[in-house]
Amino acid sequence: MSKKILIKGLRCEKCPIHIAQKLSNVDGVDKIEKNMDDMTATVIGNADIDEVRDALSTTPFKIEAVD
Repeated sequence: MSKKILIKGLRCEKCPIHIAQKLSNVDGVDKIEKNMDDMTATVIGNADIDEVRDALSTTPFKIEAVD
């Protein structure tokens, strides 16, 4: 079963591209969906939350929730 990791802190249309680049080496990331209305991105897959957090640690993006 895959999980969803909500990421906040997007500022523009390029932010999801930057997130995808940062998460490209994280196992279990199947898809990244952007929601520019809420300025969020959702990572879908079985990625380890700590690996996602570490990959984004040098960015302004923050993990908001995990479903």
